[in-house]
Amino acid sequence: VSGEFAAEIRVDVANERGVLATVAASISDTGSNIENVSIEERDGQNTTLIFTLAVHDRRHLARVMRRVRSLPAVLRISRRRG
Repeated sequence: VSGEFAAEIRVDVANERGVLATVAASISDTGSNIENVSIEERDGQNTTLIFTLAVHDRRHLARVMRRVRSLPAVLRISRRRG
């Protein structure tokens, strides 16, 4: 498969200043484009970020997820299917 495809990831983060920018910069650093982002406020302490990304293949997506998972504010990350 050539080109890019859309993948959606869910990132649960601690609700702190600058966390969206930090996660977005981390995604960008891996060469992935953010096509959409939505934010779901949880309990005031945690927030869920849902990103739609353009990735080259599953390995590229795995690299993006490893990079984001390594950030201190990230509590959990998963791929959304559907």
